[in-house]
Amino acid sequence: MKYLRYPSFSRLLLSLLQAYALVLLVFFLVPFAVAAEPDQKAWAGNWLVVGESDQQLVWQLNADGSGFAYGFQPDGRLSHGFAINWQLDGDRVHVRTGASVRCNGGVVAVAFSGWSAATLDFAIVDGRHWLQRNGGLLAFQRRLSGWETPRAGTECPNLAS
Repeated sequence: MKYLRYPSFSRLLLSLLQAYALVLLVFFLVPFAVAAEPDQKAWAGNWLVVGESDQQLVWQLNADGSGFAYGFQPDGRLSHGFAINWQLDGDRVHVRTGASVRCNGGVVAVAFSGWSAATLDFAIVDGRHWLQRNGGLLAFQRRLSGWETPRAGTECPNLAS
C-alpha cells in the first residue's frame, strides 16, 4: 500500500527525462519544418503552365515578386499577357495584375493603367499545382530556360517555335 501513495524516485526521474527529451526533439525539429516551406526564390523562373482548359501559359516569376503571365492561342501565338506582382505567404500565393500585353499585327503592344484592385489568391496544392480560390487549377509543367521577355515593339513570341 505504501508504494501506491508515494511514487518511486526512479519513476519520477524517468518521466521527467522523457518530457525533457520530447521538448528538445520539438525544439530541434521545428526549424526544419519551417525551412521545408517553399520560398519565393524556389518558384522564381520562367514556367510553362497549363490552365484548366488546356490553355498554355508562360509565367515569369522573379524572386523580388515581379513578373509576367502570358496566354497563348492553340497554335502557339501570343494572345494576351499581364505584368504581375506576386507574393508567397506560406502555402498561399497572392497575385495582382498590372500592365496588359497584347499582340497587335504581329508586334507586342503594352499598356499600363495601374495595378488591379483585386488580388487573385492561390493555394499551393503540391510542388507543381496552384489552385485558385474560385477553383481554377494551374499546372506548372516545366521551366523554360530559353524564354525571353517580349518587349513593346518587338515581334510577338510564338510558343510553338
